[in-house]
Amino acid sequence: MQGIKELSSITLGKNVTSLGVKAFYKCTALKKVTLPAKVSKIGKQAFDGCRSLKSITIQTKKLSAKAIGANAFRKTPAKAAVKVPASKWKTYQALLVKRGIARRASIRK
Repeated sequence: MQGIKELSSITLGKNVTSLGVKAFYKCTALKKVTLPAKVSKIGKQAFDGCRSLKSITIQTKKLSAKAIGANAFRKTPAKAAVKVPASKWKTYQALLVKRGIARRASIRK
């Protein structure tokens, strides 16, 4: 899927458990993504270069530092709005910044 210029929105199926390395790398038109509750791994540079990504919804509670690859969210916009499960808000906030989400991004419950 990497580099598809026309892809603007993605909602992964409820049974998806992982995203591979560079899964949506440089999908520059991608604006919205929803990661379902069963996702337990996001590969390196999965959303790297998705410069239009404004809305990220993370429904899973299974992510950890080892489960999100390096630079998974690098070069995503600083104005991105990220919604995470309330019980994981504090953990995910620090973790997502380490993996490339801008410090100014809105990470909310």
